[in-house]
Amino acid sequence: MYGKRGAAVAVLAMAMVMAVGVTGCDGSGSGTGAADPAPVAPRAEGTGQASVAPRPAGTGPLTKAVVKADIDASVADAGTPPADPDWAGMMERDLGKGCLVVYKGYGTKDVPVGVPQYKALVRELKERGWEQSGERMERRAEDPAQTVIDVLTVLEQRGWRVTTEYNRGIDGEVKAMAADVACAEKAGIFKNPMGG
Repeated sequence: MYGKRGAAVAVLAMAMVMAVGVTGCDGSGSGTGAADPAPVAPRAEGTGQASVAPRPAGTGPLTKAVVKADIDASVADAGTPPADPDWAGMMERDLGKGCLVVYKGYGTKDVPVGVPQYKALVRELKERGWEQSGERMERRAEDPAQTVIDVLTVLEQRGWRVTTEYNRGIDGEVKAMAADVACAEKAGIFKNPMGG
């Protein structure tokens, strides 16, 4: 349906998640034990800081709704581009198997996306209780300015792993792909991301 390029993009996205070593958890993918999403207040005018409500109490895995709310609010507060619904639909339809929450936004010629927007997205996720797992990975060009080509940061919280990525491309793009680890392992997404 999406041709070789779409399939290659999907394989690359899942390979990115697999490369950071997704591990299992003791919780089920059902979200049992998780509290409802905490409301996130909009960014206070002129403060530069979002008013983030504390993470809801609980010890079980987060629900998909909580993760989606965290990503959506983080995207809005970070000022990253709007989500590409076609990409999100393709990822869920072709790979997600009900286990993913995804976001991808593209810069434009008039409003390119750079590392500052990416860093803002990661910061907003951290303000919502997501903790960095491992070192941030960064690749730079071999030009005199050492231009950043791409960046990858993995964050985790209560049975979920969010892989965030910036890719310079033409006008820049930012992604966040969250996987319910138990669900993804049960569905075999990490063993064979193409589902075949």
